Amino acid sequence: MSSLREAQKQLTRDTIIDRALELFTEKGYAATTIDEIAAAAGTTRVTFYAYYPSRADLMKDFMGRVNAVLDRANGPDSASTAPELVDVVKAGELDGIREWLESRAALWPVFRPYLDVLDEAAAVDRDVRELVDGWHEEVISDIVRGLEQAGRFNPETHHIRGTLAFTQLDYVATLWTRRKLEPNREHALEVLADAWHHLLCEAD
Repeated sequence: MSSLREAQKQLTRDTIIDRALELFTEKGYAATTIDEIAAAAGTTRVTFYAYYPSRADLMKDFMGRVNAVLDRANGPDSASTAPELVDVVKAGELDGIREWLESRAALWPVFRPYLDVLDEAAAVDRDVRELVDGWHEEVISDIVRGLEQAGRFNPETHHIRGTLAFTQLDYVATLWTRRKLEPNREHALEVLADAWHHLLCEAD
């Protein structure tokens, strides 16, 4: 009975998240009300708040979806949230960087809609801003960790290199998803891989 109850709770939670994503994408984060999300999910405002006491709590589950798709570890006890990224940066090989970027790009249609909503929410909600900033810093820290393990470049430049690399990736992904410009993905990833190689690897 307990497992059935938990399954039902998870189904309700998943339905709320799915309907919220649809509404946020269609109407925008600020313009979407809790009542609209609850109605679309086939439930009530009271039930919504039982699962998500605040909009920020809902956004935490959005971030959880992103981490699940990307297989990123959760929690401060993890030495790294994405060991594969650390290894790619440490190796410093152009082909490896390109392969990793391609693997992320293949998942853009799945996880970018959640990140797009999170970015929009962060503009109006301080708690969500802190959540998004913390996630960005996790990715940057993985890049920095790879540089540290490789002993590459002046350590004082590691964080800015990681920040620039992450910003480049995030912008290209945004062009591909939210802005619907859809540049040639193969060319975009080729240029992005070259830029990462220049930023993060020793020049030949």
